[in-house]
Amino acid sequence: MAETVFQKSKTPKRIFLGLLLAVSLLLLGATFYLFIFVLDPRVIFTRGVLMGLTFFALLFTLLFLCGLLAIVFTIMRKRTLPGLHWLIDKTLLFLYPFVLQTGRFLHIAREKIERSFIEVNNQMVMAGAPRLKVKADELLLLFPHCLQYDKCPYKITRQVENCRRCGNCQMAEILRLSSDRGLHVEVVTGGTSARQAVQKHRPRAVVAVACERDLSSGMLDTFPLPVIGVINERPQGPCFNTRVDLKVLGAAIDALLQ
Repeated sequence: MAETVFQKSKTPKRIFLGLLLAVSLLLLGATFYLFIFVLDPRVIFTRGVLMGLTFFALLFTLLFLCGLLAIVFTIMRKRTLPGLHWLIDKTLLFLYPFVLQTGRFLHIAREKIERSFIEVNNQMVMAGAPRLKVKADELLLLFPHCLQYDKCPYKITRQVENCRRCGNCQMAEILRLSSDRGLHVEVVTGGTSARQAVQKHRPRAVVAVACERDLSSGMLDTFPLPVIGVINERPQGPCFNTRVDLKVLGAAIDALLQ
């Protein structure tokens, strides 16, 4: 399968994967230090407890390293093994906050890390797309309210059908694209309303358009639901008259549809 690009300027996947490896190695080093501490003959009363903690720390660290290898395998081979989903999900959910803190310590911009994570996530979803292939009514499209023209008097966050398709923003083209395919569409104001939309429609897959922070947090919140993220364009600044590349959006949709 040819690699599909969902970002105009792709951020290397190795940024997130490298930080994930660094965090895993730091955990391994901390476990080794704990093991050395347990061997200290002066440690008497708590040795049993510390040995137990060391064992569990080593077990979890090895699981996270295996999760990292599973992610790399999935991306490189462009295929996913069903048995690895749980391991990958737990690795990302647990280590993602540590990845952000490590990146901050190394003076790597948070937005760059989030872009890299979104790229990693998209490639993993694409690896499983041939086996997934959802029907039109099983795919949900999520869009941020800032795509709507800021002076538009018609509220579409509750009822997207309120859009008059005037052409002042891209909503008319988005609705035409979605209606041609028979897809569910929701315009949301943030993470809470996005989660409510997912609970309402209970899709098998999601294509979401948003900024880096909202996309990455939404992907983590909805694991293990497959989500392809399309980063929005912000010619007038964040959260104001944003746009989306419709060709990229269409490619993301078609990648998941039967």
